[in-house]
Amino acid sequence: MIGYAYVECLIYDVQSLKAKRSIIKQTMHQASKNLNVSIAEIDYHDLWQRTAFEIACVAKNQVIAEQILQNAVNRIDKRADLDITAVQYEWL
Repeated sequence: MIGYAYVECLIYDVQSLKAKRSIIKQTMHQASKNLNVSIAEIDYHDLWQRTAFEIACVAKNQVIAEQILQNAVNRIDKRADLDITAVQYEWL
């Protein structure tokens, strides 16, 4: 089972793309740390205060894949400098 999550976020207190990149790198590292997921920024590259991530994982069934993706989304949600505005899940 392949699980996929699309996560849109607003980023607070950034004044440049360089500051945004720093937050994005930290967020991606924290979300994938100790989890078997792939994560990438996929949209809003030229906007300072907005981003979108794709998170993917492979598991033997949908329940496990959903737990893994939910853990990754929760790690993103715990950050104080950004706010999740939308999450969509898909299963292949």
